[in-house]
Amino acid sequence: MGLIGGAVSVAALLGCFRLGQAWEAGLRRLDFGDLPLPILIVLSLTLLVAAPLSLLGLAALAFAEESIEVDAEGVTVRRTAFEKTRIARIARAELECWRETYWPLSPWWTWAVRRLAARSGGRLHPVAAAAGPKEKRRIGEALAAATGRPLVDDFGRRLR
Repeated sequence: MGLIGGAVSVAALLGCFRLGQAWEAGLRRLDFGDLPLPILIVLSLTLLVAAPLSLLGLAALAFAEESIEVDAEGVTVRRTAFEKTRIARIARAELECWRETYWPLSPWWTWAVRRLAARSGGRLHPVAAAAGPKEKRRIGEALAAATGRPLVDDFGRRLR
């Protein structure tokens, strides 16, 4: 996490330096021929928004905690990020399956492409947000075994 955060920071600083040079040259000559003004504005705003949000997402990912508890009544997912805990309770009778999906799910600070979710009542409830793809598969298999519900992909094919 530290290396990725450092790389994002260095890239943001280098981008700011290069954009600063482009702004200075354009304003000095009052000619934005090298880099057109609308593109320069969009790049500057993108850098000002994306770099802090990326670092915030990395911080959330680094310090987030999640626990998944399975009991006779259902599944309880506790997720803590930035000192705020959210608890989701899914009744076992309403749990349809565990699903590996590529659909975007909250929490939005995760950067994983493949996500794991519990399907209940027609909704997807995200679990194992900070885990990698291999860990998500193992977690999904363990949850499927513990609850007796299948682990499926986006097309409904059983993965276990």
